[in-house]
Amino acid sequence: MGLAPRPSAARGTATRIRQPTLAASARTGAAALLLLLARAPGCARKTPAPTPRPAPPRVEEAAWGPIRLTITADPPQVDFSRDVLLTLRLSAPPEFEVALPSLQDRLEGFTLSGSFDREPYTREGRNVLERHCRLTPTVAQRHRLAPLAVEYRDRAARPPQTGWFPTRPLVFEVQPPVAGPAPRAISHTPRPVWIRPPFRTVLAWTAAAAALLAALYGAWKLLRRVRESVRLARMSPRERALHELDTLLRRNLIARGQFKEFYIELTMVVRRYIERQHGIRAPEQTTEEFLAAVSRDRRFEAEVVARLKAFLQAADLVKFAAYRPDPPAVDQAVETARRYIETDTAALEGQPTAAT
Repeated sequence: MGLAPRPSAARGTATRIRQPTLAASARTGAAALLLLLARAPGCARKTPAPTPRPAPPRVEEAAWGPIRLTITADPPQVDFSRDVLLTLRLSAPPEFEVALPSLQDRLEGFTLSGSFDREPYTREGRNVLERHCRLTPTVAQRHRLAPLAVEYRDRAARPPQTGWFPTRPLVFEVQPPVAGPAPRAISHTPRPVWIRPPFRTVLAWTAAAAALLAALYGAWKLLRRVRESVRLARMSPRERALHELDTLLRRNLIARGQFKEFYIELTMVVRRYIERQHGIRAPEQTTEEFLAAVSRDRRFEAEVVARLKAFLQAADLVKFAAYRPDPPAVDQAVETARRYIETDTAALEGQPTAAT
């Protein structure tokens, strides 16, 4: 076998180039594609904004000798969406007798919504008293806890000594409702939202409206009655009697079969007319007493007395004997009453009357 001749040194050394494989090319293209996708604006992973940490509670201390009062307020600023938790911790050696100060008349811009005292305990050889209070902020010019007076009694001294020391006032700042600077303009104007009132409120307003309407209706009825009374009082005896007679006829008692009630009222119209016109108390008298009274009165002629007697006796049959007259008899009774009223008035006024 023949061997290929080895190139000579004069031709130089040939450089050997290794061709890349198919798998290596695929890996390189995938890495480049992932890099492009990671740098794309829509595919970049957004880092969430850090959540602001709540501010630490506010701690104020006041001390007198070995006695120490610690006041803790959480949150340290006024936030109208939550209450302020106020803790008073008073510690003293065993030889001192101390008491937690009261918050009465010490709050400005707050309302005491509740409080409770923890059971006294001992820590590091000191007696500890704790009181936890819930303060609800209100709309006020300032929010402040006035100085507190801490009273103590030194039982180790001879004789025992008593005294007190004050704390510093605590003024709370109001936390703004919006973090950062306030916007210059409000782009959204809220619309009013209808809030349905509770059932008790609706019931109370309905009852009040009903009571008001009833009062107005009663006042209207009373006013009408007063005006009618004044109008009737200004009428003459004749006008009032004829008005009462027309009112009785409009009640239509005969058509409803109420003959007794009709005749009672018909005779009362005549009796009230005689009382107003002649001064005889006819409504309170019986028929016999009334006829006897008019028979002795010279103002009543015999013919008039006879007609009144026939009229009243016919009416007594209906009132006391359950007699039911026919329509012509009813019309005759009404006509007799009307004729008597008009004839008597005309005679008193000196006017001639038409023959009947």
